[in-house]
Amino acid sequence: MGDRLTEREKFQEAAFDRKAGRKRIYAVGGRDNRNHAIKIDRILGFLDLGADDHVLEVGLGEGEHARLCLERTPCRFTGIDISRETVDVAAGRLAPFAGRFTVQRDNANRLSFDDAVFDAVFCAATLHHMEEPQRMVSEMSRVLKPGGRIAIMEPNWIYPTNIVFSLLLEEDRNMRLMRRGRIHAWLERAGIGEIAVEHLIYTPPVPTALIPLYDRIDRIAGALPVVKRCSLMLFGRGVKK
Repeated sequence: MGDRLTEREKFQEAAFDRKAGRKRIYAVGGRDNRNHAIKIDRILGFLDLGADDHVLEVGLGEGEHARLCLERTPCRFTGIDISRETVDVAAGRLAPFAGRFTVQRDNANRLSFDDAVFDAVFCAATLHHMEEPQRMVSEMSRVLKPGGRIAIMEPNWIYPTNIVFSLLLEEDRNMRLMRRGRIHAWLERAGIGEIAVEHLIYTPPVPTALIPLYDRIDRIAGALPVVKRCSLMLFGRGVKK
């Protein structure tokens, strides 16, 4: 990746370099937890990856989603992130899967890959860090093969803690843009069809002894329209035309 970064991109890079490898006080129960598994299982269920599929994750972070992807599917995996430090952490986490993955520093707004090279592409809690979300979605579509699947998992702007983060954390300010209609429009403008954007509800990941109860609460809450509208996450997906 070239170093031609905007001021906003430089800010995001520095913010995540500082956080790399550190425990975050708002990551309840740590970063490797039930809720990350719920998100990636929903994404993987849609992407339906096989041994011949090459998937790209835009916004690799420290590799939590990548590890689950490589554990649960036989695919080839490529992950990118703007932060050198987080890429290094991810590479260490993914070492047991040597030969099946590539991770590198890259810019989600100007991906270094050729057109139509990936069978599937996804991001999880990355899009809201972008100054121009449409640009990133269009880049994800550009590198996706026709007929390939795209998945986007983002915080729902109306969830109370997401509102707080958008007000307090500069790097998270665009959480306020993450709404069903906008995600649908970004996908449509990027040449994606068969679009759906749905709410994803999940309760805390700790204490682990209560997970069966949390699972039941999630199922009940997901059936209540008013509660569902205030879900923690939004899951958008579609197929490139």
